[in-house]
Amino acid sequence: MTIVTKLGLISLALLSALKPGPGAGGTFIALDGAAQPLKDAFNADAGHVRLLMYVSPTCGECLLGARQLQHHVLAAVGDSSLRVYVVWAPKNGGRQQDVGGVTQIVTDARAAQYWDGHRVLTDAYDRMLALSGPCAGIFMLYGRQARWEGAAPPSPDYLEDAHAREFNRPYPQYDAQRFADKVRAMLKPRSK
Repeated sequence: MTIVTKLGLISLALLSALKPGPGAGGTFIALDGAAQPLKDAFNADAGHVRLLMYVSPTCGECLLGARQLQHHVLAAVGDSSLRVYVVWAPKNGGRQQDVGGVTQIVTDARAAQYWDGHRVLTDAYDRMLALSGPCAGIFMLYGRQARWEGAAPPSPDYLEDAHAREFNRPYPQYDAQRFADKVRAMLKPRSK
């Protein structure tokens, strides 16, 4: 094999390794400094109930919550109008290279997954929710009317916290069955 052919094969291997997609890890989108494209997707989905998970790729409680959400909420609530966003946060030492493997936890086709490397949502949610402790683990619901108008995301209509007891935070401790019931209630058709 010639040197040129070997270099060509190495280049193809490198390009293949850099291409986003399944393989060793799942697909996710890195958010920019204005939380795009999530902000546009959130607003485009106005009129739908939206579920947003704010979790760390290196936190056991966050990962357990994500698994429970996949199995007890998303698998149990098949409504195709539900919109789902998974935001992987740089908390608890989480880095972008940690995200690829954990995206395999939430496999629901309705879910879009994002990495918040610029800390836009991380800082906004930490301030908005006065989160203490080194981790995220927040599972939020937004009603059909919610719009993301400014730089910071809107306040959720409902949330549960995987770390409520651990960090003495003032939110309901995350419970996948209760959260599924809340999702179902929010998805019920509106009365006219």
